[in-house]
Amino acid sequence: MDKMPSFADASDEGLAARAAAGSRAAFEELVNRYTGRLFHFLKLRSASREDLEDLVQETFLKAYRNISRYDAKWKFATWLYTMAVRLAISRHRAAGTGRVRTGAEDLECSSPGPQETLLRGEEAQRQKNIWNVAGTLSPSAYEALWLRYAEDMPVKDIARAMGKTQVGIRALLYRSRMKLAKRLKAPEHQGQFEAAAGAVPVERKYSVL
Repeated sequence: MDKMPSFADASDEGLAARAAAGSRAAFEELVNRYTGRLFHFLKLRSASREDLEDLVQETFLKAYRNISRYDAKWKFATWLYTMAVRLAISRHRAAGTGRVRTGAEDLECSSPGPQETLLRGEEAQRQKNIWNVAGTLSPSAYEALWLRYAEDMPVKDIARAMGKTQVGIRALLYRSRMKLAKRLKAPEHQGQFEAAAGAVPVERKYSVL
């Protein structure tokens, strides 16, 4: 009986190349790696759990259909998130809706995000709480923070994924960090975790879930 290929040490870009060459198993590994991350990333673009699941599934379906067009000069994550943002915007334009917020903050994402499975106990809960507060920001602010600090994307890749200029992304990240720090200091959150402000940069304390 043939063994299933092991992709544990394969890069996302390497898997994408294999998928483009016809390896369905390689693409399935990419789906496993990114499902939870896309759920977290897109939650403010979705009004319900069902809508969120549909959007994630549609993103992977489009990625599968277009994997042969993937350009390895970009990180696979950048390519995938660019597709996800465009699909989310197109879906809500077609539906005649604007910014989706109703109930979005309460969506539970059961799949773990980057490095979440490495954290335990109070630290894991603290990081989760921080991202929950970030979820009260605008969708674009949340998404920029997610790509920068959860995905560790450089500004140029975030700009490509979100369809903005690098200057615009830097300004968005600055405003978003300031708003997040302010909300973390609000009375309703002070008892849950430390505030992010002053001399301690937000990106150093709150970079992962």
